[in-house]
Amino acid sequence: MSFEGGAAATSTLITFLLGLGIVFVGLIALILIIKIMGAIMRTGKSKKPAPEAAPAPAARSAEPQGDMGEIKAAAAAAIATVLGESVSGIRIVSFKKVD
Repeated sequence: MSFEGGAAATSTLITFLLGLGIVFVGLIALILIIKIMGAIMRTGKSKKPAPEAAPAPAARSAEPQGDMGEIKAAAAAAIATVLGESVSGIRIVSFKKVD
């Protein structure tokens, strides 16, 4: 199979444009499918009855369960393990509750 210079360039260009076109058509199809599915999911949600209010969970105690010294020791051990240092090199200054 022998190609002349012009025929090979034309064949290469057609292959490139065909591949590029197929990729963009596929991407556009994916966008349309996702938008249609999103619209279907939104309409499906609005038809469902509102769920009844769940009872409020029991209030947590302000203080953590257990000894604060044990909690600090466990946190220091975990941090030392992650950092690869000894526990004596870790100093925990304070704990703050995060909601």
